[in-house]
Amino acid sequence: MEASNIDQRLGALQRRIEELERVCAEAYQFAGTVGAPERVLDNLSAAAEGQAIPHESILPITAEECDTVADLRATLDRVRQVVGP
Repeated sequence: MEASNIDQRLGALQRRIEELERVCAEAYQFAGTVGAPERVLDNLSAAAEGQAIPHESILPITAEECDTVADLRATLDRVRQVVGP
């Protein structure tokens, strides 16, 4: 492989890494908005910054672990208590 091909490939890989770090940063913002569990935020933040991932996995995960979903479920339960099943 020629040096120019290696340079092109390295450049493409670097652009891909930067793109994925940007996507992780955006996902971090979304996860924070919905109140995702701390382990999710930790991993996304580390990935966005090009750092070591602190948690082996964020899975399994349920919607109820997100504050927004938990709050909606609590509100729904209160409404059901008032209006009945």
